[in-house]
Amino acid sequence: MITEAELLSLLADLGSDRVERTIASSDSDKFAQAVCAFANDFPAHRQPGYLLIGVKDDGEPSGLTVTDRPSI
Repeated sequence: MITEAELLSLLADLGSDRVERTIASSDSDKFAQAVCAFANDFPAHRQPGYLLIGVKDDGEPSGLTVTDRPSI
């Protein structure tokens, strides 16, 4: 599990190729692209990649409300 300190570090690291950000919770194209990029691991980081949902490109939270209720 990622720690809060690690998450804050990922939010601040705007140049990392291990992190993708999106403000939408339903952007399945973006999700698929990120998963493929992380799976390829061309730089050979051998570390996990992270898709941060509800985060702007500048690393700031977008204010997205997270819930387990299905969308209607």
